[in-house]
This record gives sequence, C-alpha cells and structure tokens, in this order.
Amino acid sequence: MNKILLFFLIFIVNCSQPTPDQRNNLIEELNLNKFRKNTYTTKFFNIFSLEKIKNDKKLTIYIEGDGVSWVDRFTPSSNPTPTDPLAFKMALIDEGENVIYLARPCQYVWSDICNKDIWTIAQYSSVVLDSYKEIIDHLSRKHKEIHLVGYSGGAGIAMYLSSIENQSIKSIRTIAGNINHNELSKILNISRLKNSVNFYSIEKKIKNIPQIHYYGLKDKIVPNELQILYAERNIKNECIKIQPVNDASHNEGWLNFWLDNNSINPSC
Repeated sequence: MNKILLFFLIFIVNCSQPTPDQRNNLIEELNLNKFRKNTYTTKFFNIFSLEKIKNDKKLTIYIEGDGVSWVDRFTPSSNPTPTDPLAFKMALIDEGENVIYLARPCQYVWSDICNKDIWTIAQYSSVVLDSYKEIIDHLSRKHKEIHLVGYSGGAGIAMYLSSIENQSIKSIRTIAGNINHNELSKILNISRLKNSVNFYSIEKKIKNIPQIHYYGLKDKIVPNELQILYAERNIKNECIKIQPVNDASHNEGWLNFWLDNNSINPSC
C-alpha cells in the first residue's frame, strides 16, 4: 500500500456532500476493480459486498459504519449510504489474500423492508443481525479462520457475530466503535435503540474471544468512556484490550494508523 494511494483515499471524499447516486459512484471509483462486487441475499436484506478472495485460508471481514443515518439531530436520512466508506478504505489497505467488505442494510442496495427505522432506532434488531449471521454461516463453510473488523456502528455487528458460537470467528477488532449501544445510550443520556438486542448479554458470550478496541482520543461522536468502561468491566480478562490512538477522531486519522497496524490480530 503506497502513500499516493493513501492520499487518494483520504482526499476523494473531501470535495462535496454527494447525493446517493454519487455515493454509489464514489465506492466504484475507490475500488477500481480491485475487489469483486457481490450482493448477499438474506431472508430480510440484500447486503452489498466487495470481495478479494484467493483461497480458503484466513479471511478478514470489514463491516461498515452507520453511514448517513441522520441529516441533522432531528431528521433521519432518506438513504444511509456513506459519504465516506471508511471501512472499505481500510479493507483496501489490507494486503491479506482474503478480504471482504460488508456494507450495512440499505447502503448501496435497497431491500423491500428498508425504512428509516432500520438505520436509526433498529440498527441492532434481530432482522438486521440475523442477516449478518446468515452471511457468516455461509462464509464459514469455506473459511475456518475468520477475523472481524468493525468501524463505528459496524463494531456492534462484529460484537454480535462473535457471540453466535461460530467456531470460525477467531478475533474482533473495532475502530471508533459503538461496541455496546445500551451503554452508549446511558453515557449520552439519550433514548435507547428500540427493538435492538441487549449488548450486555453479548459481552458475556464473547469474553474468551481475542479482541482489541481502538478509539481516537479526538473522537467527538463515540466517547472514549464507552471503551474504557468496557475494559473496566473486564479488567482481569487478558483477551480484551483497548488502545487509544492519539491523532484519530471518529473518521479521521485511521488510514495512517491502519497502514501500520492492519496485520496485527489480537490474542489472549
């Protein structure tokens, strides 16, 4: 991964606020046919994917953030496709032989049940989470070593997937992650996400899975307290680590960091 490509990944989204069609074009421009386009058709949703698969060995899956969930604090977006697909940019940096990028429901491709609740108050509902479980179950038939990377709200998806007792999932890494939406609602004193799974129960199920949670010290979206409290609840657990990143905010500073750290998988 050279510095010129890294500059291109940072620069390309800083020119304007694109429309949904332009956001679709943006990821095509970033991809440049490096990854194969795919759509997973699950029971409830079509999930957009970009994939680089060379064999049946170690697979790393990157899960996108919330995208454009809200226009402002009072107005839900009509389309959650991200203006800055940071998880895919990180996937592009990853030089592993098998890398898959998964968007979130209703990003890039539409489904019959897409509505504003899906990307606002029901982000971690059973219909959403079950869709990713279907994908993981499918992929684990071929790949017996799967490592999950979740950015922002995609971190919650990674946490859930690690709790489903699939033997193929070997580690979790989160970037500026909403790792527990129940805890985040308490910290921010906001309404909880309705119809979403309780993540305190998920924490108990994944305590033996190697995981590291990176958070930016300049992050104004997901407060650092979320990761710190999680670490405190698991203070004697050597499988769970958190790491601050000095120059990172919620969506800036991560590409330079990932350039140097993408090959590091957590261990217990």
